[in-house]
Amino acid sequence: MRKVVAQAFVTLDGFTAGPNGETDWQLQGFSEEMGEYIYETYEDTDLLLLGKYTYLQFEAYWQQQSNNPEADRMNHTPKIVFSTTLPQANWMNTRLVKSNVEAEIRTLKNTRGNNMMIVGSIGLMQSLAHLDLIDEYRLLIYPVLLGAGRRWLDNIRETRQLALISSRIFSNGVMLAIYRPSQRICLYECLTAVR
Repeated sequence: MRKVVAQAFVTLDGFTAGPNGETDWQLQGFSEEMGEYIYETYEDTDLLLLGKYTYLQFEAYWQQQSNNPEADRMNHTPKIVFSTTLPQANWMNTRLVKSNVEAEIRTLKNTRGNNMMIVGSIGLMQSLAHLDLIDEYRLLIYPVLLGAGRRWLDNIRETRQLALISSRIFSNGVMLAIYRPSQRICLYECLTAVR
């Protein structure tokens, strides 16, 4: 069974963007060490799950890069963009899904393969969190307080227990915290042990 992994850059007070969509704090605090970690996360990922706006940003940026192993990986990794308003998806190896997100994800989770990762795409991340379809949260928590903006998860309807699987502090003070829903921990650890 494949996992859906949500990776987000968040502030200490729980925001992923400022009141006007500002994300400059992410770039200012980003380090080469973090870049190496991000690159490594793609080694166990064979499908990217994207919302419309992240897709458009990634498509515009990554297609213009050349002679770059990271760009090659981003361009060649299969991608699904979920959008009801995007007319078509032109980035290589991308499929557009316009409806029935839940059914699509549930079907994909039951196929063979590595992780499916949500990158950016906060709206998609929130939708899948509400449907309890996220198997792992990888948070890069910046030592920044914004005070207002867009929360990375909002309006969760019920309490869900998560367990900290691992953590790491980068030299720039950003903390990586990886969580999984508690009831799924034994299942994944047991399946991994059997393989």
